[in-house]
Amino acid sequence: MKLTNSSNLPQAIVNAVANDPYDSSGSNISTTMLIKPPRIRMLQKLNDEYIVEDVSDKIFALIGQNTHHIIERAKTADDMSEERLFATVNKWKISGQFDLLTKNGELIDFKVTSVWAALDAMTNGKAEWEQQLNILDYLCRVNNVKYKVTSLQIMAILRDWSKLKALQSSNYPKQQCIMIPVRQWTHKEQEQFILDRVKQHQKAEETLTLPICTPLERWKKEDSYAIMKDGRKTALRVLPSMKQVQEYKKQKNIINAKGITVVERKGEDVRCHHYCSVNRFCDFYAELKSKF
Repeated sequence: MKLTNSSNLPQAIVNAVANDPYDSSGSNISTTMLIKPPRIRMLQKLNDEYIVEDVSDKIFALIGQNTHHIIERAKTADDMSEERLFATVNKWKISGQFDLLTKNGELIDFKVTSVWAALDAMTNGKAEWEQQLNILDYLCRVNNVKYKVTSLQIMAILRDWSKLKALQSSNYPKQQCIMIPVRQWTHKEQEQFILDRVKQHQKAEETLTLPICTPLERWKKEDSYAIMKDGRKTALRVLPSMKQVQEYKKQKNIINAKGITVVERKGEDVRCHHYCSVNRFCDFYAELKSKF
């Protein structure tokens, strides 16, 4: 991958981004790569020398890497932190490094994220976080670490938190850090998920047949309809179908009300359009883009 510096940031920042200490050597695939769609992983591997990313787009990731300094200052003598573990699944060695495992069995991963992402995860869950922590739980179990994992949690550090918004809204986080519980799968669920993912990545690597990322992996947003009122910035309600819009308007007695309009919001594959570093090498994205 080639790094650019279009914002002319200090060389020290460029060096910090370039000198990423992450190392999964000794394994065929890391937890991070295992939960990544096989198509994205293989397109990254096959096109590494052509991928270009700007340093400015890596700043939040750089900040996130600083969490290990927080852990070092926070852990007690009884806690376990930042240990890389290995296991062999279907002839592949997988690896993963957890952030913190307390003596009470709390497996905690630190994330620097947005308020919106954290609130969405609390309401709807976040598949990648759940998958990551359950793989790490599995690795702790099969490696017989000294503490049995009893719970999985994300400590979300909210990079865009606003004290003013916290005072103004009852739904806004009251602190800049929040704890988000993550569902702990059964042993069977963990083992089956890991085996399935390993097989998918193995098949993609051996045959170069790259499965289309699932709607969930593409962070797909469906079409929706916003009921707007003149003079109001936010929608009265956002609904997935016109039928539900009509039912809502009937319920609220605003079918023929003046100043009420319905705006169609086209859905999109958010990851494909905005967050995939290899979309220009992806035939699925090329077809998707041609429709717009």
